[in-house]
Amino acid sequence: MTVHGRITVDQEESSLSVDEFVREPSEDVPPARRSRLWLWIVGLAVVVGVAAIALAVLAANDSATPVETTAALSFESVVQTDLVQVDSFDGTLGTESGDPVNSPTSGTVTSTAAVGTTVEQGDVFLTVNNEPVLLFYGDLPAYRNLTATEDSLSLVGNASGVVTEIATVGQAISEGDVLYRAGGEPVVVMYGDVPAYRTLRDLDENMTGDDVLQLETALVALGYDPDGLAAVDTEFTDYTETMVERWQEDLGVEEDGIVQLGDIIFIPEEAEVLAVSVEVGQSVAPGQPIVTVSAGDPLQGDDVAQLEAALADLGYSGITVDGVWDAGTKSAVLAWQEDVGLEADGAVDLGEVVFLPSPVRVNDVLASVGTSVNPGSPVLAISSADKSVTFDLPAADQGLVAVGQDVNIELPDGTDTPGTVTSVASVATALQGGGAAFEVKIVLDDPAVAAGLDEAPVDVEVVADSVSNVMAIPVSALVALAEGGYAVEVDGGNGVIQLVAVDPGFYADGMVEVTSDLLQVGDRVVVP
Repeated sequence: MTVHGRITVDQEESSLSVDEFVREPSEDVPPARRSRLWLWIVGLAVVVGVAAIALAVLAANDSATPVETTAALSFESVVQTDLVQVDSFDGTLGTESGDPVNSPTSGTVTSTAAVGTTVEQGDVFLTVNNEPVLLFYGDLPAYRNLTATEDSLSLVGNASGVVTEIATVGQAISEGDVLYRAGGEPVVVMYGDVPAYRTLRDLDENMTGDDVLQLETALVALGYDPDGLAAVDTEFTDYTETMVERWQEDLGVEEDGIVQLGDIIFIPEEAEVLAVSVEVGQSVAPGQPIVTVSAGDPLQGDDVAQLEAALADLGYSGITVDGVWDAGTKSAVLAWQEDVGLEADGAVDLGEVVFLPSPVRVNDVLASVGTSVNPGSPVLAISSADKSVTFDLPAADQGLVAVGQDVNIELPDGTDTPGTVTSVASVATALQGGGAAFEVKIVLDDPAVAAGLDEAPVDVEVVADSVSNVMAIPVSALVALAEGGYAVEVDGGNGVIQLVAVDPGFYADGMVEVTSDLLQVGDRVVVP
């Protein structure tokens, strides 16, 4: 019988192979010798196996060891990926209650938005005495009337008679305009700081004064000195009388060159009528207030800006959203008032609009139709229409969440939806079960996905840590070595499994980052 056996150990490659060639013993070999030969062969196989195992263990920390196998195995590929560690917290999805909508005035509630409805920008909350109260978006509550200017001036007339014509609220008045007519006679606006207090006329000894200077300045500005002959000063001359006659002719009144007390009302500059104190058909007397007009610089502020922004969002054109009341602002206000049935006076009175940051949901009617209310009486209970999530962040995790951070919300049906952290409490509160936590509020990016849900339990998933572009394998592929460290079993091809040493790193979602000089993306590793 001929037997050849070879065990080779390559220390540089750390591989082990066994080649055996065995032929059947010839007939002339004694049985006893045959038995000893088979025992030797078996012993040789045991030695080879022990040597292979020992070498595999020694080599695992710094190289690959191929081992033949015939067992059925499962594999996963080595991948290059990002790993994200996510912490999950129990949260509650619902809406946040707000202050009630109050009546802006005294009167009777004539309509309200229905319970359960969502009120959006431009919608009507309620009406009092059929006057609507509407929602505009803004963070600053309404606290004053919004009109051309914060200052006002009451104009007092000195004419007598029945009012046959008068300027309207919101009308702009400038030099030369007729403010009103009393007894059919026009009362004209001219610019000046000195109020009219006497009749102005040409006398033997010329009248002088600042009121004369104002009159001459106005007449020249209005074009009644076409040849440039006027000496604009404080003296009422023959030429001043001539300019007055020309002006009277255009007005259609007696051309006597005399400006009677009551013919003119002086105002500092162009103004807007804010309120009217008398009506057509009413008798007036000297010294009686006629109208209130704007005075001073244009109204400006954040409340003006949010009014302009709301009107622009509603489609009213010609507005510059700059927080300064100008002609474009007034024009948009007038158009809006006509559309919603408010008095078109070009001013937004306190109570006509409620400013809130976003749409709201009507939860309850606190004053039903027909109820008498006073200014400040609560009429509607509301909450934010946007769905929000709150959860308690343990004090130990205080730095994990920040305002503006993106998070994932898992809804009760398993749907994932993104959200944004809007607030994190600065003071921790004690929990019933012990410990302390900070309340975190989150707004859903798409509230529609949570329609119909209220006080619903949800899971809030927050990214705690992450790594990018790393080589990773399933955690289950790691093999713990007896002498310490880790390895993976790699498919070497042709049924050979190689034991490769690896250094594990970041763990997340069932995967682990690994580094190894002998492992590449795309290699297949054994998994249980």
